[in-house]
Amino acid sequence: MSRNSPVKGLAQLDAFLSAFPKRMQKQAIRQALTAAAAPVRDEARVRAPKKSGRMAKAIKTGSPRQNQDGTFSVSIRLVGDNAYLGTFFEFGVAAHLIARTGAGQGKVAIRKAAEGKGKISTKPMKVGDRYVSGIIHHPGFAAHPFLRPALDAKADEAVQAYATKIRAFIEGKTGYVAPVDEAD
Repeated sequence: MSRNSPVKGLAQLDAFLSAFPKRMQKQAIRQALTAAAAPVRDEARVRAPKKSGRMAKAIKTGSPRQNQDGTFSVSIRLVGDNAYLGTFFEFGVAAHLIARTGAGQGKVAIRKAAEGKGKISTKPMKVGDRYVSGIIHHPGFAAHPFLRPALDAKADEAVQAYATKIRAFIEGKTGYVAPVDEAD
């Protein structure tokens, strides 16, 4: 469980949960992580760029997994054909050169051609709605984060959802009603 949690009573819930068989502990933790990820995922969808709405629809919650060190994690990520675009929005894009190159040439060929020491294909490529050829300077664009701010905004709610789900699991399996303490 969390080491620095703003919710009181998680240590007691953890101790109580540790009395269960390992399989049931994993089940409880996986259910709780799924519940904790939901408010963050929903907030990320609200904050995602809205031009087409596809990015918000691509934000999904992964399956909770047990890590090699014994801890558990759940991911909130973009899935689908254009999921990589989320990285550009989240972190921004530095200014760079674009040109059509041969197979396996990439950035080196573009840089050499820009310096006048190499050649690139003059075959046109489509950028946006128009066709261009040669070397194009892309100005880049600033970051417009939406995933990290969603986590920052909903972290407390996620921890509360985690604790609530663990309490419900324990109550459902044993009938024991764990006291609910509010955050400091």
